[in-house]
Amino acid sequence: MDKKELRRKVKEEGYLQVIAVFEVVGNPKDYVQRALEGHLRKLEQDPKIELLNKHVEPPEEQNNYWSTFAEVEMLIKGLEKFTWLCMNFMPASVEVMAPEELTFKGRELTAWINDLLAKLHEIGIVSQQVGQQNKLLVKNINALVRNSILICIDFGLKNPIKIAKKIGIGEKDLEPIFEAMIKEGKIEKKGKEYDRK
Repeated sequence: MDKKELRRKVKEEGYLQVIAVFEVVGNPKDYVQRALEGHLRKLEQDPKIELLNKHVEPPEEQNNYWSTFAEVEMLIKGLEKFTWLCMNFMPASVEVMAPEELTFKGRELTAWINDLLAKLHEIGIVSQQVGQQNKLLVKNINALVRNSILICIDFGLKNPIKIAKKIGIGEKDLEPIFEAMIKEGKIEKKGKEYDRK
C-alpha cells in the first residue's frame, strides 16, 4: 500500500496506523512458535485489520523458557476495533503512528470504557477463581504430605531425612509440617526421630 492510500484510509475511513509487539513465552519451543503464528493468522483474517509489515523473531531459549515476538505494523478500523485487539490479543506494547490526534464521540468513549471495565471484571473473576483453586490445591497437597509422613512412620521410616527422601520433599521444607503435626498431637518427636502419638 502506498503512502497516499495509507493517508486516505487514516483520514477518510477512520483507520488507525499502529505498530504492535506481540510476545509469547512458554514451553515447548513448538508451542511458542505455533501460538505466535496463530495470533498473526487471526489478525490477517480479520476484515477490520490490514497488516502492512511484520517482523517475526525466531524463538530463543532463556531460563528454561522459549520466547518469541513479532513487531506488526497494521491499519485498524476505528478505536473500537483497536480496543478489541488490545483486550483480546494483549500486545506487549502498542504505538499509534497515525492519526496524530484522535477525536471521538462521547458514546465511543463510553463503549471504550465499558469494554475496559468488562475485561477488568473478567480478570477479577478469573483471579478469584484461581485464588480459590490455589487454596484448595494447597490444602489438598498439605493433606497428602501429612498422610505421606504418617504412612512413612507406620512403615518404620521415622528419621526425617529418610522421610524427606522417600516422599521427595526437602527436609527443611518438611520441618514446619513436622512442627504443626506435633502441635496437633498427630506425631511426637523422640530424639531425632518421629513417631505417631
